Amino acid sequence: MVKKDKSYFFLTEKEEATMKVLWENDKPMSAAEIAEEIPNRTWPATSIQGIIKKLEKKNAIKVAKITKIGKAYGRLFVPTISANEYATMQFKRFYQEEKSDSLYALSALLGESQQDKEELIKNLQDLIKGYEEEA
Repeated sequence: MVKKDKSYFFLTEKEEATMKVLWENDKPMSAAEIAEEIPNRTWPATSIQGIIKKLEKKNAIKVAKITKIGKAYGRLFVPTISANEYATMQFKRFYQEEKSDSLYALSALLGESQQDKEELIKNLQDLIKGYEEEA
C-alpha cells in the first residue's frame, strides 16, 4: 500500500483567502483581523474560526503567540508555509497525480506569449547553470 504524503494539501477558496491575508501582512494576526482583511468576503466573520481550525489541522498555520485582545486573551496566527511553497506544492501534486508533461505545465503557468516562453527558457537555463556550479 502506498502512503500518501501528508505534506501535500489543498486549500479551499475560503482557506486560500485566509492564507493570502497572512502571506500579504507578514505579521501575526488574530482571527478577527484576518476576517476584516479578506477582500469581498461574503460569508460571516464568525466562520473564520472554523477555517482557522482546518488550516491548523493541515499545518498551514500555527499559533505565534497568545496575547490580550481587549478584555480577553486571543491567539495570533502565522503561516507555516509561504505562498511560493504552496504554489510549488500544488504544481508537484498536479504533476505526480496527472503524470503530465512538466514543461507543458510550466509553460501553462507562465502563459502562452512569446515573452513568457523566453522568460521561462532563461529561468530554466539560469537554474541549470546554478545546479552545474554547485556540483
